[in-house]
Amino acid sequence: MHGMLEQDRDIFEVADHTEHVTFQRTARPTASGYQLPMIVHDRLAFSPEEYVRRYDLIQMAMADEGLDALLVRGPENITFFSGYETPGYYKYHCVVVPRDGEPVFLVRDFEWINTPEYAWSTKIAKVFDWDHPPSVTVNVLQQLGLGSGKRIGVEKHGFYYTVDEHETYAAAMPDNAFIDATEILWNARLIKSDEEIAVMRRSAALVDLAMQAGYEASRPGASADEISGVVNKTLLENGGEYMGLPPFVLAGERSCLPHQTGGSNRLKDDDLMYFEISASQKRYTAALMRTIFLGDPRDEWLRAADACIGAVEAALETIKPGATPHDADTAARAVTQKAGFGDYHRNRLGYSIGVSYPPDWGEGEIMSLRQEEYRELKPGMTFHMPPLCLKYREYGIGFSESIVVTETGCERLSKLPRDVIVKK
Repeated sequence: MHGMLEQDRDIFEVADHTEHVTFQRTARPTASGYQLPMIVHDRLAFSPEEYVRRYDLIQMAMADEGLDALLVRGPENITFFSGYETPGYYKYHCVVVPRDGEPVFLVRDFEWINTPEYAWSTKIAKVFDWDHPPSVTVNVLQQLGLGSGKRIGVEKHGFYYTVDEHETYAAAMPDNAFIDATEILWNARLIKSDEEIAVMRRSAALVDLAMQAGYEASRPGASADEISGVVNKTLLENGGEYMGLPPFVLAGERSCLPHQTGGSNRLKDDDLMYFEISASQKRYTAALMRTIFLGDPRDEWLRAADACIGAVEAALETIKPGATPHDADTAARAVTQKAGFGDYHRNRLGYSIGVSYPPDWGEGEIMSLRQEEYRELKPGMTFHMPPLCLKYREYGIGFSESIVVTETGCERLSKLPRDVIVKK
């Protein structure tokens, strides 16, 4: 056992721990009637009411599961719950959320000043670089009266909840039950609010600008690296943040390579240029895939493009409340199959999209538009749908849309047309 359990770890009020108070203390009523302490400021990505909505969703799910507390570990989940942002999520961060109580954010000492800059939560406990972080969490749980005889929800299916962490909790608190509660945050994130969708629309507008800049830069003799530079420059100059994945910008036969970008190869007179671009605002993502052609493209390329466009359109017609991801994927796949490209269309139709950090810009672990997924689609769900045909060392051709499910169907976030473009 690591030697931290006997050492108390102070729990601080953020307002008492900073010399520069750039926020206001407040308390907001929750659905249960609890007055949730908050710090509010104009740097919050969303309104205090939006964060209370999220707190309530999580508390209701905790009550349904009979949990006394929840440990929030994934960076997307921490940002969703608290507003806190950092690319330093490679080090330990954890929000302890008691049932009907005030959260405590365990944050790396080096990073703690990001808390009053981005988050609404009022209490922190520091994790130093020489600590064994799970042992610090044990100490905080014990201070909160959650060290024995409690049901604690943990993220067993997340990237960040480790075997060492789980074994530390089980050994130090053997009378507690540690319950897989990964889906609590996933389900809370699945249906977006109007505030979230508004931010995603801003991301989509950035993608449209970058896509148009990529179109304009695509000409015979230009390299994929050069065109990728234009795309990235456009995103960042117009207020885009770092993305969960880089833009995938590929020229010619290298377009067949999944999840690759750039390259020194140059476009030829009769060639194709593939783009899959995302943008992030407040960590909320929208993405778009397009393929354009130069000169006199091959007939097979144009037929593949028409098939992918038709697959998107079939999905758009299918997606509505009450339909399932299986329905949408089946409708899209029928188009590419009929056109003769079924063997090259190997990916799922799409995936949930929203809060993102590297290594992904999607939320596919929450829900994917795929075969054998029968949960019903609901208004406010958001997806990226990229039907794509890949033929090794010949081409990669795809078209996509980021969409939001509405009360009657679905709506595109991009304003760009979904057409076959041939630049002469």
